Amino acid sequence: MKNKTLKNIRVCCYVALAFCLVWAGLMVNYVIADILGYAPWPEPVDWSIHTVGKIAALSCYVLGTVAMIGLCVKAVLNTLKGLRENTVFPKSNVKLMFWIALADFVYLMGLYNLTVLWDEDLVFKLQHTNFVTPFFLLFFAFMYKVAADAVEENNLTV
Repeated sequence: MKNKTLKNIRVCCYVALAFCLVWAGLMVNYVIADILGYAPWPEPVDWSIHTVGKIAALSCYVLGTVAMIGLCVKAVLNTLKGLRENTVFPKSNVKLMFWIALADFVYLMGLYNLTVLWDEDLVFKLQHTNFVTPFFLLFFAFMYKVAADAVEENNLTV
């Protein structure tokens, strides 16, 4: 593979790691701001009503975010390790891609339902956008699997 292409992949990997670091930093900042009373939320959450639903929405958001960041970092590190071993599509990323699609669905469910924290009515939203990104991630996960299998087969025949 051309050195320029490998260099571009490495740069994209480092940019992705930087974005994950910023994303994680923002989440930590929100938690610290909330603890100190400077929350970026529109108003304090009334936990006395619809407590279970509010905890479910917040849990989906936090767990989805943590899972997305962790899985993305792991996939990027696997890719960088694979590039050092001259494997552009490491097999270890195949399962991660499918998990990323699931984590994205959970994250989007939490993100689009965060408004229940401040609403009087507990109404969960299921929008078309909850399915679009995970669908494309699944599609690319299958494409990645085909590419990883092709690379592995090519390496075995040589």
